[in-house]
Amino acid sequence: MTPQPTGLRLDNGLNVLLQPLPGCQVVATCLHVGTGFRNEPVAGAAHLLEHVLAQGASSSRPLTDAVAATGGTANARTAADYTQYTAILPAGALELGLRIEHDRLTDPDLGPSHVSAQTAVVQAEIRRNMLQRPHGGLVLFDLPALLHDSWNNRHNGYGDIDALHDLGPAELGRFFQESYAPGNIHLALAGDFDPAHARDLVERHLASVPPRATRPRPHLPEAPLTAPRHALRDERIATGARTAIGFRTPDPATDPDTHLATVLLGELLETLGTDCPCHRGTRRPWGPFKARAHRTGNPFDVARDALFAVDFPHPADTGPDEAEHCLRSVLAGIADSTVPLAGPLARIRRQLALALHAELDSVMSQASWLCVGAAVHHDPLHLAGLPDALLRLPDTAVAAAAARHATAPAARLTSRPAPTAPAPTAVTAVPTGAAP
Repeated sequence: MTPQPTGLRLDNGLNVLLQPLPGCQVVATCLHVGTGFRNEPVAGAAHLLEHVLAQGASSSRPLTDAVAATGGTANARTAADYTQYTAILPAGALELGLRIEHDRLTDPDLGPSHVSAQTAVVQAEIRRNMLQRPHGGLVLFDLPALLHDSWNNRHNGYGDIDALHDLGPAELGRFFQESYAPGNIHLALAGDFDPAHARDLVERHLASVPPRATRPRPHLPEAPLTAPRHALRDERIATGARTAIGFRTPDPATDPDTHLATVLLGELLETLGTDCPCHRGTRRPWGPFKARAHRTGNPFDVARDALFAVDFPHPADTGPDEAEHCLRSVLAGIADSTVPLAGPLARIRRQLALALHAELDSVMSQASWLCVGAAVHHDPLHLAGLPDALLRLPDTAVAAAAARHATAPAARLTSRPAPTAPAPTAVTAVPTGAAP
């Protein structure tokens, strides 16, 4: 039986979660900052600051080197509503892990050369993973700007290359001071340690982090769409077209069941791989309908309403209206049970349960999800309860979600090959003095 996590709150406001796992011989640390890209001042600021803080602290050698010297590993990631720094170390290196987090919070390297180097790394990521791929950034970059009205949700969290270029050490330092205050932080320890000793080490190394005001993070709910929003994007490196349809998700904080039904609907759309009802058999213009579902990050770690999108490829000469009609026909088929639900949804629930349980097999993931549960969902064991919550959700809830999306106004963005410029008219040179 896994011991239940215990918690404490330091006088400076930092929240600590302890999950002892006797005998595993390792310890994982997770520093969870309650600010992600939804609450950043410049597009990509949270992602850039994550890179800067993951790589070094000015009072010691780079943090990644200190972890690697023990045989451990470290990682970091930025999500919509938080940023995390994780490490897994030998059990005897817990104190080192806590010294590293003290350095990260009190003595970050925000020097111009370090910030400039990490800015270049992030800009290269954006080019490689988004801008240089066919239809790159269709859902992550351009669709949110069409779907949402608030800047928090409209901009992409990966980063804007030009904006990052102008984001220097002073601006990052202000963002750090506002967002990395102890009261905005959860620290989880999971692994092979004595809880009393771990408490002493936490007090020794982190109670001295100075308290300061936390940057406000107001929730700005998006008003429902009252009319469709359409846009086209010319794509210079694609041979076919791709259409993305974006909806605003139910709020997981106020309507968790409808949110989970939307998650199951997205998984169902990805597994259909069938004809849409309006193009069955030989009349279909591009083969089996195959969609990909997208969300603002992991569907189980978002704090409030966000993006739910479906995108699918089709020939360049297929009009956006026809492409959207195909998706809505599939949704209507799910809603009225033309598409069988019981078997596919049972498999999807089993697959999701296995994936969620596999997350908890990892000591590092346990530390991460303790923080997500406590900080985002006010329950450290939130993830462990999700398989049962998905099992209890009836198929009719998924059908109802499909019915809403089949007719609801949405943002539609079609990425299509850029028009080919006409070839220039050939001109035959006539030698000077020759007869024409």
